[in-house]
Amino acid sequence: MSRKKETFAHIDEPEICDSVNEEEFARLILRELEGYVYDGMTTREFCKLLKKNFGVAAKYCCDLIQRMKIELDMYCPDRQHLYFVRG
Repeated sequence: MSRKKETFAHIDEPEICDSVNEEEFARLILRELEGYVYDGMTTREFCKLLKKNFGVAAKYCCDLIQRMKIELDMYCPDRQHLYFVRG
């Protein structure tokens, strides 16, 4: 039986081409989230969405969700479900 040799790619010297601050990152996410965020969405679902689609580490989800609530005009009366403020 022959063994197949596995080859792995690796990065020797990565270069950072650009970075964004927290506010710009939040705005970029807001644009992408338009079709995903809905009235009554749980904070847990929102966190999963941020992790899956944007690679946000779990420890940063709560802070980012707080900023998103402000930017999206949402509130969280029971600390679990997000609702849009109705004008």
